[in-house]
Order: sequence, then C-alpha cells, then structure tokens
Amino acid sequence: MAWARVEESLRVAQRWPDPFKLSPRAPESPRRAAVAVLLWGDAAGAREVVLVRRGATAPQHPGELAFPGGMVEPGDRDLTATARRELEEELGVKDGLWEMGCFPDGVAKARTRFTPLFLRWEEPEPRFTLSSEIQDVLRLPLEPLMGAPWGIQRLELRGLALDIPRLELPMAPLWGATAFVLKAWLDVLRNT
Repeated sequence: MAWARVEESLRVAQRWPDPFKLSPRAPESPRRAAVAVLLWGDAAGAREVVLVRRGATAPQHPGELAFPGGMVEPGDRDLTATARRELEEELGVKDGLWEMGCFPDGVAKARTRFTPLFLRWEEPEPRFTLSSEIQDVLRLPLEPLMGAPWGIQRLELRGLALDIPRLELPMAPLWGATAFVLKAWLDVLRNT
C-alpha cells in the first residue's frame, strides 16, 4: 500500500462532517487516551499493521487484541506524545517513526475517548521488547485485511446498541474499539 495512499486516506477522514469523532458514543470520562497505529513497510509502502494481544493480567482490556496505547499522563505534552510513549513502553519501539496523521477519535468500552495516531515504520527487521502487559505482537498484512470476511457484532452498552466490526483471527477475535477504528480506516483506504 503506497504511503501516499495511506496519507490520502487520513486526509479524507479529516474532511468528514465530524472529522474528530468516529464513534457515536459519548465518553463518560474526561480523561483522554491515544493509540499508535503502527504501519510497517518499506520505501514502496505499508505492508502490515502491528497489533498487540494484551496479557491476561493487563489492567485494561486483558487478553484482547489492540493497538499499543493508553491514557495521557501528566508528562505527555500532547496526544502524539502519549501514543509514542505507550508504543515505546509496550513494544520498545521509538526510533525510525514518521508521524502520518490522526484518524477521528473513538470511544473505548471503558467510555474513554482515544485518538489513533498513524505512524510509518520502515525498520528492515522489526524487533519488539514486550512489556509485562503484552502477551504477543501481531503483524497483520494490510492487503488481506482489506478483503477479509469482517462480520458485525451487536453490543449493548449502557443502553446504546452498537454494531461493531469483528474479524475472527486464529489467535483471538479482533473486535471492539480497535476493530471499529481499523475497519473504518480500511474502508476509507479501499476507496482512496
């Protein structure tokens, strides 16, 4: 996937009627979070998106597939700094990253608003140093994800019914806020 196409997909999302809001849900918490949508590839373009499987003892979303990320901390100057800090803490990735832009905010089931920051990473041989909260790293090829058999899972959360994309993967289902953001971005990318 050419990097220019990825960048254009992020610009398209910023032209939506509400470019800062992807989810119809209103956050309950005033706290903010950020996630790193790490796209790995080479000079020709993005090949994979990097996800994590949280460990069974992780304080948030145990056992689930997710983007690396977490809550804003007092030392973070902005949401970009939060996403980068979390990526370094959870996967040990900090060098060779190019910020590509943000996608509209989602709301996690904990009712926290989060911003997805897209990062380009061309490390020839990706290596990860996992934190104690992370069980595995998943590198999912982008092309097959675009044509994958995504389903829909209906969730009833605090009186609001939501249809959330769900993709059955061998290691665990991809669903929830991560799937919501990833599928929405892939749909934009497909049409860009």
